[in-house]
Amino acid sequence: MKTETHEALPFPDTEYQARVEKIRTRMRDRGLDVLLICVPQNYYYLTGFITGCAHSLMFLVLPLKGDPLWITRKTEMSNVRALAPHMWAKRGIGVADSEDTIAVLAHSLRDMGLDRARLGIEKAALFFTIAQYEQLTALIPDAAFHDITGLIEHERRVKSPRELDHMRKAGGIASRAVEAGYEALQEGVADSDLAAAMLSRAIREGGDRMGMLPFVSAGSRSYCAHASWIGARIGRGEIVNAELAGAYKAYHVPIFRVFSLGQPSDEILRMQAASEAGLHAGLDGIRAGMTSHEADTIVRRAIEKQGYGENFVVRAAYGLGVAIAPGWGEPAVMQIMPEDQRVLESGMCFHLVPAIYVEGIGCVCCSMPLIITETGIERLTDLKPELLVK
Repeated sequence: MKTETHEALPFPDTEYQARVEKIRTRMRDRGLDVLLICVPQNYYYLTGFITGCAHSLMFLVLPLKGDPLWITRKTEMSNVRALAPHMWAKRGIGVADSEDTIAVLAHSLRDMGLDRARLGIEKAALFFTIAQYEQLTALIPDAAFHDITGLIEHERRVKSPRELDHMRKAGGIASRAVEAGYEALQEGVADSDLAAAMLSRAIREGGDRMGMLPFVSAGSRSYCAHASWIGARIGRGEIVNAELAGAYKAYHVPIFRVFSLGQPSDEILRMQAASEAGLHAGLDGIRAGMTSHEADTIVRRAIEKQGYGENFVVRAAYGLGVAIAPGWGEPAVMQIMPEDQRVLESGMCFHLVPAIYVEGIGCVCCSMPLIITETGIERLTDLKPELLVK
């Protein structure tokens, strides 16, 4: 039996074509001739192309009219060819490891008659350096460069029904993985054993490779943000921070829960009460139509009333959706945070994270991944937002 070299794309071609047409409409509105797209989440959103080597600079050259062109490492052309029967962006130029990607890009733009065009570039792209940008402007000095940071991200804010289905599947994967971590908790177990249990369950539940590995830490060490396993043994009375994102078709849904091996301290219980107060205030009060700032204020004031306002040092929520290493969120797409006047819309997805940090004690957070709906909030996990005591 022949094995397919690549699975079918996450969405039908009609969905990708609709996305591309929206982007080309915005190109016309801005007077742009071509986009040089190098943010992996953005070219994945438009084409379905994904690779485990997304940190290697590649471009989707998207002209206002005509076929697009990939500029990528020769080794990644294997993925382009494998996807060609399914993907609308079929053509590519492979760059040898001994060649210069920017030089090949500039040469290709000349061949396409675009070396004097109005080019849209993503200045905030993580893997497109200042030096490479300066090199490109020097190689095609007659082109006009315009920053399109946020252009594609704007279209990614509100998820389609099919995207939301992927989010729900990712939420189910994350839920079962966090449960596995709690099931593995016992006196003397290592924090690394809990991480292994969570990762194993996520994979067995059908999860894809995650954009970021789980965070698992115990005791006062949990105060260190984004700390993870070091092989430390967990003793009675210690809390465990467990945070993991389930991934499905590159759509990520994270969940943060705190475990306790035995009865936690009174301070931990007060911190948990503050985190839960912020969470439930957000779940009850956040609605489509309010600004990001207004939504953040709802969560922040509830935590302040519990006396932990100074210990809530993060924004209330960050956006969720497509994620590719090194992260699992969409903070560049949308966040719920102070002074942000953007308006929440039905179909947006967030991770609500009322995390309380107290030095010498640790971190406590009961989070909730969610979808903004027309009538309120849809939760993306069935795990109760509470401290899990064993």
